[in-house]
Amino acid sequence: MIADASVVEIDGIFYCYATTDGWGQHLSTSGTPVVWTSRDFVNWSFEGSIFPADFKLKYWAPSAPVKLDGRYYLFPTLDGKITAAVSDSLKGPFHPLSGENWVPFPIEQKSAIDAEIFRDDDGQAYMFYSRRRVVKLKPDLSGPDGPVQTIDTGETAYSEGPCVFKRNGIYYYLYTLGGGETYAYAYVMSRTSILGPWIQPKDKIIAKTDASVGILGPGHGCFLNPPGTDDWYFIHLEYGRGSTNRQTFAQKMTFNEDGTIKPITLTNQGVGAIHQVAASRPNLALGGVATASSVRQDMGVKLTPPSPPRIETFAPALAIDYSNGSRWMAAAGDTSPWWQIDLGAPRDIVGTEVYFVKPSAGHAYKLESSLDGETWSPYGGHPDIALRSPHVDKKPARVRYLRLTILAGEPGIWEFRVY
Repeated sequence: MIADASVVEIDGIFYCYATTDGWGQHLSTSGTPVVWTSRDFVNWSFEGSIFPADFKLKYWAPSAPVKLDGRYYLFPTLDGKITAAVSDSLKGPFHPLSGENWVPFPIEQKSAIDAEIFRDDDGQAYMFYSRRRVVKLKPDLSGPDGPVQTIDTGETAYSEGPCVFKRNGIYYYLYTLGGGETYAYAYVMSRTSILGPWIQPKDKIIAKTDASVGILGPGHGCFLNPPGTDDWYFIHLEYGRGSTNRQTFAQKMTFNEDGTIKPITLTNQGVGAIHQVAASRPNLALGGVATASSVRQDMGVKLTPPSPPRIETFAPALAIDYSNGSRWMAAAGDTSPWWQIDLGAPRDIVGTEVYFVKPSAGHAYKLESSLDGETWSPYGGHPDIALRSPHVDKKPARVRYLRLTILAGEPGIWEFRVY
């Protein structure tokens, strides 16, 4: 339920800034601005908003953060216009670069979204944004330092979601074509300058819909190159749930000897752990039996152009399948939704983690334990609404059953883990 991701690795931690989806059926709304962090690229978490408590604007497509003079600069699209924000911390809070008010960045803002900043080897920064535009920036990143230029890609279709990088002396400009289920990613390259001239490779489309693996509309994302490696990853949104209910995938990206990018083989399996961290205790929820107060009706997503609809299901077991892309959801109208796991036998546990659906809206819940499924004792949870993921409860206990009742928040769970 995120889109337009910008992912970076800084000091061994991955940071993911993105649009928060799931708050409406189109771009009239957006969710709380958060930053997801991970040490291994598999297990992700966030705590609260990265913007002030009184922030009310629509927050889309943040850039990757740029560090300058000990501070971090972020360029999100706020209420449909590129805006500059600054913070002393990667986790915020971010405040307007312009002063007290959130005013648009001083460029022509007609159809200006999806900013990304590229700093060349000499430190000069450039802003790339929608419709193939680029502008040189002032040293303090406060505004443009020259005219806006349009990149000649040989394409005229609508374009957004730019990402720019340099590898082995070659500059790469990646951009989207189309939108929705017809999203595709293309690129040009230059051996001369970040401003071109640009070469249009023969195989310039590197990612497009692959219905055979169920990935529809690979769109606005970014690249990731862990420091000190020549490993490259292409990170993109996937439109297949329709409208602003998107999800994000990571794929391996490789190159030919001449520097051209090989067409990317899309998979829905992820790339696994990029860094190995200390192993945690086994997740005792795997192999358990899950039940729930109710189950949401299967959801069919109509696709364009017409094709067999995508069907998504919401069974309780999907909350213990070790997949970040499947979920249990309670039925609409369930006024006291609960989800329960039977570990199969009494087990000694030390804690649990729950990854709720739509966590940036906040949740309150109670968690109970039992040895027989009849007599229940409090185990964890909190009655107040908290914006975080995961929600962690730590308490040594001997249990067979755990039952989670959602008191407030979206009635669904991506993953429930027991240690």
